[in-house]
Order: sequence, then structure tokens, then C-alpha cells
Amino acid sequence: MSASKSRPGDWAGRIALIVASIVISLALLEVACRLLRSGPEGLVHWPNLAWNLMKDGGPGANSCSYVHDDLLGWASPSNCVSPGYNLDANGFRRVPGSLAPAGAPVLATGASFTLGIEVADGETWPAYLEGELGRPVINAGVGAYSIDQTVLNTERLAAKLKPAVIIVSFAPGDVWRNELSVAYSRQKPYFDPSGSPGGSGLALRNVPIAKPASAPPLPPLARLFGWSVLADEVVERLGIRNGWYYNEVRALPLGAGDTVSCRLMSRLAKLGVPVIVMAQYGLGHWRGDTGYQGQGYQATSGVLRCAQEAGLIALDLAPPMKAAIDARGQSALYRGEHNSPEGNRLVAELLASELMRRHLLPKPASP
Repeated sequence: MSASKSRPGDWAGRIALIVASIVISLALLEVACRLLRSGPEGLVHWPNLAWNLMKDGGPGANSCSYVHDDLLGWASPSNCVSPGYNLDANGFRRVPGSLAPAGAPVLATGASFTLGIEVADGETWPAYLEGELGRPVINAGVGAYSIDQTVLNTERLAAKLKPAVIIVSFAPGDVWRNELSVAYSRQKPYFDPSGSPGGSGLALRNVPIAKPASAPPLPPLARLFGWSVLADEVVERLGIRNGWYYNEVRALPLGAGDTVSCRLMSRLAKLGVPVIVMAQYGLGHWRGDTGYQGQGYQATSGVLRCAQEAGLIALDLAPPMKAAIDARGQSALYRGEHNSPEGNRLVAELLASELMRRHLLPKPASP
């Protein structure tokens, strides 16, 4: 007996069933990702996450768009009120009930971990540190800065604010972005380690930065799928942001970011005040495999070693954060990629302990 042949209609029905199954599965995964990340609110609000990342430096910072800066490429705006965070007249993160200026403040610089993406104004580590120290702490973090931008920003603010102590935070990615002239589709400064006599110093390139005529465009895939939390999770897990959410342009070879970071430590040493250089780590670091974590440790250890050699104070948060994760779990210390309020409180406690141990600041007044 010969086998019966399938009719064209049967194949069409099977294909339609497969397509429908895939679509329904993806929809259910999208709902699950939204509930896990944001709770029921995630089912109501569907912003383009790619645009938020491009505009504000990360999920959770969804209104305070960057402004152009001739030296740094971009900077935080002044007097911004948003659901994600609020900025004062100087573009610094507000601290509810902030202490009145009394003497030299503590200056905190860095990127999104300093700014405090994904937490409220009073839940950043600079805000908690102010409470620990009993003196004003200025949160001058700017999302997406690489170490070169952070150092340039720190130099400019130190001259203006005359702080008693400076805390410079960085993460492994901030080291790697030193090698770019365009990050997050925006022009940025970079230092050429071979651009000075004998190659012993650094030559600042790509400045002044011309003001763009319009906001950086999103790549086509981001325009189509940037609203999807599922797509965002896939991009984060696979590390394929470049070309998906934004574009990057390399100016220096791989590994040059470590050299640049090392040499920038001597510039911080010339500021004339105690400087703590602090390595922070995102959730992606702890979820990464051994190879990925090794790359992160290699980047941070090089910077911290050079900071010590330059006479700065090096503070690696990897050991205490790992111990806290083992004791409390990742979800207690992190929200998305950045620290939760509990994680930021731990950072502030570690910093306050270091400052007191070294007698860099007077003890806080009794309540």
C-alpha cells in the first residue's frame, strides 16, 4: 500500500500552528520577564528600553536626558525632576533632607553605580554615606562614563568645590570604554597613550566635541524591539548591546583601556586631597562565567594597583560584596544590573569604615 501524500492545506495548517506556538511562547516569556523585573507595573508601562538606555544611561532613569558637554561628550542636566531620579541646579543627584553645607564636602564621582540607577534619590550609596558621616556628600555620578570621562569630570569639580575627600567609583566596563571615541552612539573624549613624547604620558583626543544636531539615532532593531524586556534580557545575557541598542567606534586597540586607566591615576594624585578609587561590580559580573569574571578582575586589579602606586587609596568591593551575596543572595544586593538600596547601604558602610579607619574625616556628630 502506498503512503498517502499530505495536501498543501495540511502543511499550511502545520506551519500556522508552529508560528502560533512560537508567538504565544514569546508573549508568555515577555509577560514573565516583565513581572520578574518590575512586577505588575511592568504590564502597564511599555517604554522603549533601548531609548531609555541611550537617553538616560540605564533602565530606571527615564526622563533626565543628557545635555551636551564640549569636554566630556555628555553631562547631567540641571534642575531635572523625573520618575527615575532628580537633579539639582548643578546637575548633582538630589539627597532628600540633605545636610546644609558645613566645611569641605565629600565628592563622589563615577558612572551609573555612583549616580544610583534603579534606586530612589535617598537610596544611593552617596546618600547613605552622607548619613553615615554626618557631612554633605555630593553625588556627581554621570551614567555611562568611562574612567577617562570620570577623571576629567573629577578634575573640573575638584577645582570648583574644594572637597575634603574624593571617592572615584568605577566598574570593569568603565575601563574598557576608555578605548572608544564613540560610546552609546555619542562622541566622547579619549586619551592616546602613544600620543606624548616617549609614550610615557597621555594625549587627550577628540575634543572639543561638537554639539550634535539631533539625538543619537537608535539602530533599526532597537526601534522595533526596544520595548521588549525579553529582548533586553537576551541582549544583556549575550552581551550584544553594540549594534542592537547603540553603536560604538573604537579609537584604541584592545587592552589600551587598562594602560590609560593606570596613567590617569597620577592625574588624580595631583588634586591635593585624599582620593579613594573604588571598584564596583554589576550583577552581570556575578552571573558571568569564570572567564568573564576573570576579565573583570583583571581590569579592576590593574586600576587599583596603579592607584596605590600613585599614592591613592584603593578599595576593591569584590570580596565584601561576594560575602554579602553568599549570605543574602543576589536579589538582596542588586536590582537589574545595579545595586539595590541594601547593596548601596553596604557600599556606604564600607566607605565610612575606610574613611574613619584612615582618619580622613572627623567622626560624625552624635544624633
